[in-house]
Amino acid sequence: TVVPPKRTRCQMMMNSAIMFGREFCYAVEAGLTTPILLSIGLPSNMYSLVWVISPIMGFVLQPIIGNLSDRCSCRWGRRRPFILALSFLLLIGMTFFLNGEQIVSFLMFLCRSLIIAAICVTIIGVVIFDFSADFIEGPIRAYAMDVCDEEDTRINLFYQAVFTGAGGAFGYASGGVSWTNDTSLGRWFPTDRQVVYTAAAVVFITTCVCNLISIPEANPKKKTASKPPALKDISNSSSYPRNSYSSGSGREVVNSTGVNEKQNDEAAPNKTEDQHGEVGGLKSLVRSISSMPKDLRNLCICHLIGWIAFLCMALFFTDFVGQVVLQGDPRSPPNSRQGTLYRRGVEVGNWGLTINAAVSSIYCFLMKPLMRRVGPKTLYIFGYLTFSVGCLVVALVPSIYLVLSLSSIIGIMSATLYTVPYLLVAQYHEEYKQWKGTSKERGIGTDCALITCMIQLAQIITGLGIGALVNIVDTVTVTVITASIVAFLGMLWAAFFVKY
Repeated sequence: TVVPPKRTRCQMMMNSAIMFGREFCYAVEAGLTTPILLSIGLPSNMYSLVWVISPIMGFVLQPIIGNLSDRCSCRWGRRRPFILALSFLLLIGMTFFLNGEQIVSFLMFLCRSLIIAAICVTIIGVVIFDFSADFIEGPIRAYAMDVCDEEDTRINLFYQAVFTGAGGAFGYASGGVSWTNDTSLGRWFPTDRQVVYTAAAVVFITTCVCNLISIPEANPKKKTASKPPALKDISNSSSYPRNSYSSGSGREVVNSTGVNEKQNDEAAPNKTEDQHGEVGGLKSLVRSISSMPKDLRNLCICHLIGWIAFLCMALFFTDFVGQVVLQGDPRSPPNSRQGTLYRRGVEVGNWGLTINAAVSSIYCFLMKPLMRRVGPKTLYIFGYLTFSVGCLVVALVPSIYLVLSLSSIIGIMSATLYTVPYLLVAQYHEEYKQWKGTSKERGIGTDCALITCMIQLAQIITGLGIGALVNIVDTVTVTVITASIVAFLGMLWAAFFVKY
């Protein structure tokens, strides 16, 4: 088992900072992608399907990536190689979807139809970005759990939630400003998108570097020994359950310098058998998923329901404000009245999401003392309930002032989704380290990936379902009503089926 040394506050903040950059970029995508796709001519019955392509790949590959990171023997560590590779892909995807029209204009001699080419480049960028941004969350969280002890892990995850809210706030705010018209940046950048892209790229690269140099990972090839820590319950203790695990034969240990290492203490025949059973990790992964404990399965279902509700609101919120609240039209000429109203609605929607993310970040500070006082169950149910009520009020009374004010209430949901499930996963991991019917321990990277891939499944369901609903009822309001209903169902599931 892993017994990491105590980490300084600076180390944990640097380790968590990448969530600020990731969420900054995510907020830019969530706020601008749908308006971009509609403005360049994508049919309205297809734009929701764009969100499906990447999640399908993610739902299939996310657990495999988590399993491979559990078994990675790179000298640099198990998690950081994956974080670096996925960060590179994230930047490529963001470059494509925010600069699709410019890229096509630069390569216009290769294109027969500029509109079709711009749509294709933008969609490719969205797919690559979603793929990498979703995948990177698992290694980031597993990295934090690997290198921190019980109490530091809990603190680190709360830092991640705070940075996530703050990053989302700044990201959404960047899409709510007319940079080229209201600032002097118009002399240097042709459009607002280029300003936002430059800011997002700088922020993400900076936070990614902070993460990669924050805390050294274990060298899986070294060997020594250690004493395992005691298990503590997160609902009754201020310290966080240690997420120790081993992969293959042997156990994780820590040497005198505080570096996690691995000791192979099994017989040679067993090691040979273990190696043959772990080719690619796929066989072990399938066995892990098929024998998933009931408690973890119920948590995955609850997390899936929560993300379906949240994505119904977040991905189409700016479009809802532009079309329903301000009565604009995304296909009207930019200088027309309806075109101006829609563009104004997108900016207002981004400010609403900014308030949402800011409140989420503030709420994360309150969750630590609240966790000790009322426990994770109350916080989990409260997050779903406030989101359901907030969405229902916004749908029934689409006022611009009401939308902005209720955005603060909705922010509680994102803080809940980014915090409570992973706290529970750590507790379950201690209780279910041994898979039923096998002597092998499961990896926390796989556990985190199983929870995180619920986000991809939620995107698939949202992408396939919401577009059809919008076409049937012919109003974007259905997205907000659906979010309210699904969140209410999630609240019931969290109350009666999730173990705490």
